[in-house]
Amino acid sequence: MRLSHRRPGRLRLLADRSGNVMIEFALALPILMLLIVGLLDLGNYSLQKSAMLQGARAGAQYGILAPTEETNVNTTAQTATGLTGVTATNTVFCECVSGTTVACTTTCSGGATIKRYVTVNMSKSFDSVLTVTTLSFGSFGSWTPPTSLSASVTMMVVVP
Repeated sequence: MRLSHRRPGRLRLLADRSGNVMIEFALALPILMLLIVGLLDLGNYSLQKSAMLQGARAGAQYGILAPTEETNVNTTAQTATGLTGVTATNTVFCECVSGTTVACTTTCSGGATIKRYVTVNMSKSFDSVLTVTTLSFGSFGSWTPPTSLSASVTMMVVVP
């Protein structure tokens, strides 16, 4: 004769552990999805930031070679990013080796060489996958997703 160790009704349901993994997974899934989306967003931001720096570098290199072609410097910087909606500005200034700022068309006293600086500033709006304006983590603080990207590169060449 076989004895059954079955518990009556409610006690049997309380002791039953089947399905626990599914419930734990359902509780952890929103947190895991938020982490994955956040990592994808961070990767997208990093790629665009890298492209902005590359574009600013290309614009500054062009500006060193042709400092009077302001429009072409900006266009080169914007095109080199491969992104849309990028704005670029550049400034050119010169100084003597002693550190005195001078016009780029003049000469330094004593025949010293001039250092020409080209700075390219770029900006672009960033559309985050996370549409919330701020994520609050209670007593741990809060985090606001970035809404814009910027990059700035300054290059210098010594003009004999």
